[in-house]
Amino acid sequence: MPRDQYPGSSHPYRDNFRWENKGMAAIKKRHPHCKMARRPMPYSLSKSVLACLLGALVLFAPRGAAAQSGTGGTISSAAALATSDFTFFLESYNKDQKQWVQMNSTEQQFFFNRARCECVGDTTNWSGYFVIAIQSASNTSTKVAALLTQNLLSSGRAAIFAGGNAVNCLDPNNVLAPTSCLNLIEPGNQAAGIEGGITAIVNPTVWKSSPIPAAWLFNSTTQSVCTSAAACNSTAKCETAAPLTATIYIWVQTTALQTPDLTNLSFNVNLVGQVSFAPTNIRVQGGNEALTVRWDWPTGLNPSANPTFMGTQIFCVRGADLPVFKSGTFGDPAYMTSSGTNGICPNIAPASSSTGILGLDPAFLCSDLRPSTETSHRIWKLQNGIDYGVGVAAIDKYGNASVISNLVDGTPVPTVDFYTEYKTSGGAAQGGYCALAKGMRSPGLLALAGLAAFGLLWWRRRKGRGPGAGPLAVVFVTSALCAGQARAQAVYHDDSIIEDHAKEEWKGTPREFAIEARFALYTPAIDSEFSKGTKPQSFMFGGQKRPMWQLELDWEVLQVFGTLALGGVVGYYKENANACYLSSLTPTNCDPSGDNTSLRLIPLAALVVYRFDVLAEEWKIPLVPYGKVGLNYTFWNVTDGNGNTPYAGGGKGKGGTAGWQAAVGISLQLDWLDPSAARGFDADAGVNHSYAFFELDTIQSSGLGSSNKLHVGDNTWFAGLMFEF
Repeated sequence: MPRDQYPGSSHPYRDNFRWENKGMAAIKKRHPHCKMARRPMPYSLSKSVLACLLGALVLFAPRGAAAQSGTGGTISSAAALATSDFTFFLESYNKDQKQWVQMNSTEQQFFFNRARCECVGDTTNWSGYFVIAIQSASNTSTKVAALLTQNLLSSGRAAIFAGGNAVNCLDPNNVLAPTSCLNLIEPGNQAAGIEGGITAIVNPTVWKSSPIPAAWLFNSTTQSVCTSAAACNSTAKCETAAPLTATIYIWVQTTALQTPDLTNLSFNVNLVGQVSFAPTNIRVQGGNEALTVRWDWPTGLNPSANPTFMGTQIFCVRGADLPVFKSGTFGDPAYMTSSGTNGICPNIAPASSSTGILGLDPAFLCSDLRPSTETSHRIWKLQNGIDYGVGVAAIDKYGNASVISNLVDGTPVPTVDFYTEYKTSGGAAQGGYCALAKGMRSPGLLALAGLAAFGLLWWRRRKGRGPGAGPLAVVFVTSALCAGQARAQAVYHDDSIIEDHAKEEWKGTPREFAIEARFALYTPAIDSEFSKGTKPQSFMFGGQKRPMWQLELDWEVLQVFGTLALGGVVGYYKENANACYLSSLTPTNCDPSGDNTSLRLIPLAALVVYRFDVLAEEWKIPLVPYGKVGLNYTFWNVTDGNGNTPYAGGGKGKGGTAGWQAAVGISLQLDWLDPSAARGFDADAGVNHSYAFFELDTIQSSGLGSSNKLHVGDNTWFAGLMFEF
């Protein structure tokens, strides 16, 4: 409220309202339509008193609908029961605490699975049992007592039923209820109720049922439920494929009629006895002491998009029914079983030896839980020449595994990887990381030393310490001399004189570094070692080129009539192929096995780079020719089907090769496409120029004269983007 609306110091009611104003007159002028009158307090109090009197009359007014008492008097009608008067939850047995504990909503959702359904009779761990708990509201017992008194009853009826939602078990007029609703107090006896009636569930703080087998709920989901406890213990329905919903109904009755007080006192329970999908088209391919298993999923099914799908586990068997691996090799199974080595019900008899793998016995596991996106897996540490049966099961979050209906046979056999084929063909590379033939014992000494020196100089530069003394001091001396030649004669200014200068054109932030992201289609020249006979590179991997990715960082040390820089390069290249079956291998034929063999290259290089950027910097022609030359060192590694480094012919499939390389290329400066955006990129991120480039590289990486090095060089085109900052 504006201050001129507050009463002034002379206002007669200022102390009553504690206002600070310049006077009510100002308010009257601003609000002539308002009536400004003071209402006396007695008038307000009289209305308050009147309201209290009316409230008292309503409160103590006589109630309607009185019932006759036994002595001829009247009593008030009791309040009816409501669903809010009862809360339901389930409990499971904690064998470590040796007591029943309440399940949370998540535990309740995933509790009723196939394994627990099959645990009928295990009263030691109670793994397949649950307890229904009913908690009454604070005033429920008072309501029930009043209702029983009103209906001249000493106790009412309470019962628990379960059904599959086909009928409402609390509807006494439904003729299907007796055959579709299972009495969980005494199966087969629809009249059975909780001992003590309704008063038994409202007098205690929490009422709990006796342990109930999970199998009873599975048997309550059909139109014709089981008619005895023995029949309800059947585990035949535990393997139900589709998720089901069982409804638990609570019957509470305070009248002499055959109807419950409430017809909606119920809650649902989720039952999932089996994964609703399973792998299809399972194939097994032999490898060296291994089997590669592949599978598909039903058309249109994407298990990884299913929130209840966890992954797959592989089972295998040797001979008729012999486990392949020691029990526990792959840890605890990702699913639950009622019997077997890791079964949750030790008192349940294990599956027979003739159906162990088909019964999902964890003793036959041959893998850990594989990711939901995976559709192949390699089982290794097997024995060549032995037949194995393999099955794949889908695992869900309920702890279920899909049924293995049949096994697919496979036999491990010897295979030939790339390095073995290379040595068999007469290759001389023995592996190891010596840079040259003699005297060099550290990997890629020349290239690594160059990269280390470059990194040290760069670090010192970034720290503001300068490069320090060393072989590159001459570069900086030359730079200083050149800069001195270009420097104008010193001019002494008189501070008392103000001179006008033309506004200089902004040429961007200083250029110190450049980074390149490079790509090429590459093929290492391994076959150049072989003048005749089998060419192992093209024989195993084919002659097509594959991607080579590189990252180059240049330090621009001199910028006079172009830019001179020192650069470091790191790259990555990999090619894969199926290893060949040894039994059918010929110089011209390779039958692909289930094994995978690969060649991986990680090239490093130290370069001197010159870019003729005068055209772009001085004449605004966005073309920059350039050249590079330097030394390189390439780490290479061959793997066999198990992902290990193979040994053959006295050598090992891992090593390094030194060499040299040179390149010529041309860059297109991209600033002209959008000059304003380029200036903003420079001002915000410090990127002075952006380039697209294309260059021809000759990479001679064959050992610098050594005869026992793997030839991993190539002549190829590189393209990419460069950012100068």
